[in-house]
Formats: sequence, C-alpha cells, structure tokens
Amino acid sequence: MGRGSRAASRPTPAGPLPVSSPVTGLRPRRLSFPEVLAQSVSALAPSAAMVTVPSIVLVTSGAATLPALAAATALVLLVGWCLTQFGRRMAAVGGTYSYTAKGLGPVGALVGGWGLLVGYAAVATAALVGAAVYLSGVLGLRPSPLVVAGLGALLGAAAAFCTVRGIQLSARVALALEVVSIGVVLAVLGVLLLVPRGGPGGAGAVVDGGAAWGAVAVGVVLGVTAFMGFESAATLGVEARRPLVAVPRAVLWTPAVAGVLLVAAAAAQVVLLRAAPLDVLTSPVPVAELADRQGLGLLRRVLDVGIAASFLACVTGSANALGRVLFCMGREGVLPSALGRTHPRFQTPHVALAVVLPAVVGVPVVALAAGGAPRTVLTAALTVSALGYVVAYVLACLAMPVLLHRIGELTALPAVGGLVAGVGGLLVLLGALAGAAWSGRGVVVAVFLAAMAPGLAWAAWLRRRAPDRLAAVGVYDQATASSVLPGSLPTRPRR
Repeated sequence: MGRGSRAASRPTPAGPLPVSSPVTGLRPRRLSFPEVLAQSVSALAPSAAMVTVPSIVLVTSGAATLPALAAATALVLLVGWCLTQFGRRMAAVGGTYSYTAKGLGPVGALVGGWGLLVGYAAVATAALVGAAVYLSGVLGLRPSPLVVAGLGALLGAAAAFCTVRGIQLSARVALALEVVSIGVVLAVLGVLLLVPRGGPGGAGAVVDGGAAWGAVAVGVVLGVTAFMGFESAATLGVEARRPLVAVPRAVLWTPAVAGVLLVAAAAAQVVLLRAAPLDVLTSPVPVAELADRQGLGLLRRVLDVGIAASFLACVTGSANALGRVLFCMGREGVLPSALGRTHPRFQTPHVALAVVLPAVVGVPVVALAAGGAPRTVLTAALTVSALGYVVAYVLACLAMPVLLHRIGELTALPAVGGLVAGVGGLLVLLGALAGAAWSGRGVVVAVFLAAMAPGLAWAAWLRRRAPDRLAAVGVYDQATASSVLPGSLPTRPRR
C-alpha cells in the first residue's frame, strides 16, 4: 500500500497483475450492504445481549452497572472508529487479524488473531448455551443442565449446516429475526415497567450495592461482551460488493445502535430487578422470569422465541467469522494449509469450520452434561470471549496509527484515537484480569490464559524457527488479471 492508496485491492502499474487473488475460493463480491451489516448484527446478537448482559453486570458491578455499560459502549465505539481506518483501505478475510498485520507485523497479528479466535469460539459457545436455555422455555422444559446440553447439541448441528451452506441466505434471515426480536424485547420491557411494583425486593441490595474498582473493570469487560462480534463484517471483505464502503459502515453503525439499545434495556432492568426477589436476578433468564411472575406467560413465550433465534444467529455469525480467520491463516501457511480450502459448490471455508465447530459445540455440551449450571457456563464463556476480543481490539487500535504513518496519511485525530483506544482497552483488560482473580473467578482467568497459551507459543516458535512462514501474514484481496477490463490499467512509461 503506497502513499494515498485508499484501497488495498487497487492495482499498481509497477508490474503485471497476479493470475489469482491470495484469498480466491470464497464467493467474491456477492453480498449487499444489508447482508454485510447482518453479519455484524448476527454475531453481536443485540436482542440477546439486551436481556442477558445487564443482569450479569448487575451481579458484578451493582450500582456501577450503568456507568460500566456506558464506558463499554464508548470504548467499543472508539475501537470501531479505529477499525474503519483499515476498512476504508483494504478488503481482508482475516478481519482485525489482517488489519493488525499491516501495522504491527506478523507476530503482533498472530497474537491478536489468536485472541480473536478465542473470542469468536467462546462467544459461539456462550450463544449456544443461551439459545438452548431460551429454547427450553419455548418448549416448556425446565432448563436443567442435561436438557440444555441436549438442545445445545441439536442447535449446534443446525448452526454447522447453515455455516457450511453459505452466508447470504442466513444473513438475510438473521437480520430480519434480529429486528423482530429487538422489537419484542422493547415491548416486553415496556409492559413490565407499566406493571405496578412494590418496594425494594431481595435483589435490591445487589442492584444498589457498591462495587470495588476490580468489579467495575470486570463489569466494563462484561459490557464489552454485549458488542462482541460487531467487527466481524470485516471478515467479509472479499465477499462484499463494495467492501471499502460497506465494511466500515457496518463496523461503526452496529455498535452505535446496539449501545443505545443496551443502555436503555439496562436502565429498565435496574428499575425492574430492584423490586424483584434475589432468585429472579440470579435465574438464567431474569427478564423472562419477571414476565412469568407478573402473569405475562404469553409475552414470555414470545420473548423466548425471539432471544433463542438471536442467540442462534450469534452462533452462526461467530462461526462464520471464526472459519474465515482460520481460512486466512491457512492460506498464509502459519496454520495447516488444509484450513485454507473452500467448498467447491458453496465456496465456504468448510475445512476450517469442520475443525472448530465440534469443539464449539462439544465444550458446552460436555460442561453441562457434567453438571455445570447453564448460567455459570454462559457467564464464564462470555468472560473468556471478552478477554480474547479485548486483546485483538487493543492490538488493532495500536496498529492503526502505525499503518497510517507508514503510508503517509497519519493526522492528529487517528494518532490520538488509536492511542486512547489501545491504552484504554489495555487498562480495562488488566483491571478485569486482576479483578476476576481477586473476586474468586480465578478459574475463568486460568481458562483464558490456557486458551491463549498455544497461540503465543506458536507465534514465538514461528519467529524463532520459521521466520519465512511469517512473511505471508496479512494477505488481503487483490485485483487479478481477469477482474479488470483490458486497457483499464495504467501502463509503465517507456524509458
């Protein structure tokens, strides 16, 4: 990318165009902006986040819940703005992984990319549990660990089928379901706010309780979980029709709208749960439980259907992004090249998906079958996912001003924005790790560190033993000889 370049796919006159793109095999230039937006929306699952995340943060942060969620929204918006600086200049499959490579080089990209893989895999795990919990409500079943495990296995198989078949149809359906689900959530919260309430209930002491700095930091990170996957539209740089326009818009618009919805839903739940019994706050589905206890059984069923669909869309959206990052790493040669293969008919990274989806489905099913409480598994997976995402976001934000400086386009605003987002995210990450360990959640921290360890070790090994394999890190879509019209490219001046 040279000075003034606004598109990584723009050909240069310095030599002949390549015969094929480094990421050939995916279905190119098929997705419209609504379909690209649907990828970010489905991976983020805003309606599910609106009813799940606030109650989890309330248990951790108490009276600091709304400030923690507002801080998480601001941080994610700043991260999204930083990512748009990449999205306007290059069309990539690896998302923030590929972006980071252009600023911090291959080792930094691999560390961030591994954090991204942990984030996508863990959030898909959490969403699978959430979908199974709400589906059990639709079916009138008690969400016991075994019931949730069985339903999770069935939903996992459905998600695997959708991701291998292709993204276009599932994106359209997911976006429509999310719009309906958001409307349902807002309607249910509105009705519950109109129902007369008594004084503070057993949960009031938790809702209005103070929180130490470590708990607030954990609350901010848990707040970030409500936005996880918002950047996943960046993995569709090859498949979008106008990637340099569609991707930045999706990456910025999604968290902006989701942040407003999340804070509004959290404010409503603070009011509602303050007057609720403690067992409602700690139940797997507090909003649905409130609806049930107010005699609004029909509304609860409608809510359960909408949230189950939202969580399932999150599973497929996260799996789509996860498979494409692994596909990118396979094409680069930093992971086995088989991961870079695509299905001959559906043009999806089916090998990468076949490798990771059994783990995404198997881990929560085994944990639940072993007796783990659904809410515990869901919260732990969300926390691990958030930590992985924050690692990827921090490195990508720090990489942004480095890249702009390299291509001669750095100004004061992106320099300050990248530094504030990167340092702010790092402080939140360190505070959350310390706060989680201090508050007795050391197991979650240990799981996160164990998940990150293979990626860190692999990056160190490649740098020491196989530095030549690192040279290919950061591939992106490029124009090919067959993708431009004859005579449309500038020619070399004759000497």
